[in-house]
Amino acid sequence: MMLAKNIFKAYDIRGIYEEELSINAIKLIAKSLSHLFLENNDTIIVGRDGRNSSSKISETLIESFLENGKNIINVGEVPTPLVYFARNYLNLNSCIMVTGSHNPKNYNGLKIFMDGHTLSGGEIKEIYDFILRDSYSKLQFAKTSYKEINLKNEYISQIIKDISIINKKKIAVDAGNGVAGPIAIETYKKLGFDVIDLYCDIDGDFPNHHPNPSDPKNLEDLADTVKNGNCDLGIAFDGDGDRCLILDNLGNIIWPDKQMMLFSSEILSKNKNCKIIFDVKSSANLPKVIRDNGGIPIMSRTGHSFIKKKISETNAILAGEMSGHIFFNDKWYGFDDGIYSGARILEIISKNNNPSHKIFDSFPKSFVTPEINIQVNKDGIQHDFMKKFINTARFEDAKIITIDGLRAEFKDGWGLLRASNTTSCLVMRVEAESKRRLLEIKDKFFQQIKKIDPKIEIPNEEK
Repeated sequence: MMLAKNIFKAYDIRGIYEEELSINAIKLIAKSLSHLFLENNDTIIVGRDGRNSSSKISETLIESFLENGKNIINVGEVPTPLVYFARNYLNLNSCIMVTGSHNPKNYNGLKIFMDGHTLSGGEIKEIYDFILRDSYSKLQFAKTSYKEINLKNEYISQIIKDISIINKKKIAVDAGNGVAGPIAIETYKKLGFDVIDLYCDIDGDFPNHHPNPSDPKNLEDLADTVKNGNCDLGIAFDGDGDRCLILDNLGNIIWPDKQMMLFSSEILSKNKNCKIIFDVKSSANLPKVIRDNGGIPIMSRTGHSFIKKKISETNAILAGEMSGHIFFNDKWYGFDDGIYSGARILEIISKNNNPSHKIFDSFPKSFVTPEINIQVNKDGIQHDFMKKFINTARFEDAKIITIDGLRAEFKDGWGLLRASNTTSCLVMRVEAESKRRLLEIKDKFFQQIKKIDPKIEIPNEEK
């Protein structure tokens, strides 16, 4: 039995289709989950994104679950948040989304929610270990059921009921040919917006650009459209629609920690003393904004599954991370939903007479790097490197936080180095009150990195 261990990630299962994520692996994963959650007799909801391999993977997954005693509701080709919505709408405990998210077209994977919670970390590793043990019980399963349900209209209707629009504005939407396009366009048009759509037809070859809005190169067409079309806002989705990036009316990228400042101030105006979660990559200005508006800031490790767990533990009203996953737990369901997040931004700007760039400019500013991705030789090495870095790196006059990598907080800035859980690299980010201080902190981190591995290559454009 060949089973690639590296596909079992911290947040989900993901790898190159057929080469790593084989059809046989999909069968074994479904069989393993069926036995690991044997006492959970609940129906499993299954959805899939628009990748070329997703239909075959979904069929295999469903077939294996049915063979191993699980009932299935197939919601078809939909964004990830619609699968989460279906679980809440149908009051069920388990769902699985077949998606490669923002990865290249030859990748695919599974986002897994079982027995009332998202699987992550050790629970995903346990799937792999269980398959290797090959200790399946020989059980007699009851007859299983299979249904296909389309909940698109219910999902859109729920968003429309939840969002109050005052002034209808003009927006541009870029879905990168991912699965979110058609539903996002329909939702925003029904909310009354004039929508210019870019690459909103589903195409698993992603012929226009990669469906990863965290990379500024993938936002260039949207920025041009926003400026040339005199749009009030631009919204870009990743491949499965559970996160979005925002551009203001001037085409400037509004990174998710700045979005969170807007969302926090708006939500806390009605809900004082509530908890708001943000990840370690977020601006130091975000917890200040949360406190200034009467909220309680909580820092979390990066990762949608870890943040969901933190929401459950703290009952936070809002959460978000720098990749663009935003979780509304005030009047929505507490899961990450890029389409709904876009609607909440639109709700806020529709009630404000100022152009969107002025709305965002009202929040504190700083000097910040993009994410600096430092490649390592092979997947897994980044975690070993981080252990050495945490043990040996020294930053005088800094508060050290190690909940996810190492974040050194100085009085006038901070730097972070952490191991990516999805790619074979180290991820670095720096923020400071001045450009000079940003370069100083960045250089401090580079020096500490080089002490561990003098040969490691720092990307030229970030030196």
